Amino acid sequence: MIIESLIDSCGSIRSKVVTKDKRSDYTGYFRADLYFYDGSLLHVREFVFTRHDVSKDTYAYHYQTSAEALIFRYDNTRHFPDLPTFPHHKHTPQEVVAAEEPTLEQILNEVLDIL
Repeated sequence: MIIESLIDSCGSIRSKVVTKDKRSDYTGYFRADLYFYDGSLLHVREFVFTRHDVSKDTYAYHYQTSAEALIFRYDNTRHFPDLPTFPHHKHTPQEVVAAEEPTLEQILNEVLDIL
C-alpha cells in the first residue's frame, strides 16, 4: 500500500500503530497513530473508496504535542460552510482557516518542518 510506504519512509517516526478496516468490496478505513521522536503525535484517519481508484471520502490529520495540545488538524467535516475551500479546512490553536485537501505526504512534510 502506497500510504504505508510513505509512512515507513519517514525517518522521524519513532513508532506507529496502523489499522486497516475493509468495510465492503469498495470501501475501507485507514487509521494510523504516528509517534515522532519529540513525543508529538499525528493521528491519520481516511475513509476511502476503491472501486475505480483510491479516493478519500472523509479524512482527518490531527497533529498534537506530547502534552496533547493541538498543533494543527486538517479535515473535511462539513461544519464551516462559509470557507471558500468548504468542506476542507485547517484548525490551528488560534483559528480555523481555508485549506485545500492535503495529501499525507504534504502533512508529513508540514510536521517535519515543525520538528
